[in-house]
Amino acid sequence: MIPMDLYKGMSDFYNSFVQKNRNYKAIATELIENFGDRKDILDVGIGTGLLVEQILLLRPELQISGVDTSASLLAQAQECLGARVDLYCQDVVDMHLNKMFDLAYSRGGAWAFVNDGHTILLASHILELDAIQRSFERIAAHLRDRGRLIIISSNSNHSKCENLDEEVSFQRTVTKNWIDGEQYLSLDYTCHKQGSLIGQQKLRMRLLEIDVVEEMLKSANLRLVSVRDNQYHIYQKEVSE
Repeated sequence: MIPMDLYKGMSDFYNSFVQKNRNYKAIATELIENFGDRKDILDVGIGTGLLVEQILLLRPELQISGVDTSASLLAQAQECLGARVDLYCQDVVDMHLNKMFDLAYSRGGAWAFVNDGHTILLASHILELDAIQRSFERIAAHLRDRGRLIIISSNSNHSKCENLDEEVSFQRTVTKNWIDGEQYLSLDYTCHKQGSLIGQQKLRMRLLEIDVVEEMLKSANLRLVSVRDNQYHIYQKEVSE
């Protein structure tokens, strides 16, 4: 099954937008403090590889693999990272990589924690509850005993507009809504050149209360071990009996 490319309509402008909004060197520096001596790493939702590029500059000995559903973003990651990283166009819900990892992390690629001003919620590109559960189970299946999953907080639930250059502007409009009693984020990305629309992508993310997420992770044999700086939610795979 070929995964849906959620970012095809904005892939040409993605790097320019995120580089204006994120200091990837600082993000990488903080993230790898949570790696310890773990060497085999999986980036869930690697995108164009900007974060992994910075991680490898700081820790070139790491063995990193990346999975993403977007072929268009992965093509850019391949140009950025070359042969240093194994890249897979797969959906984490059905992921089979034929390798095991010491640690996996997601910073919005599949899931991220967001603060809606009142509480911490999980935002997931995976919309169905049973599919979210399977995604956690597939991660656990690819982690060695005591391997860890880090789900990172993100600020991508806020609307934002940036001028990429003198002619091109990029806008992300985020709205929160309820559908059939469930919470979602709707993200509308648009890119204009001299006032004319040249790129557009609409995404939806499922929002889940943190206690629901904790139970789903426990069911997948992943237990919370710490929350660092209110940003890094760290889960550990329990030892198989």
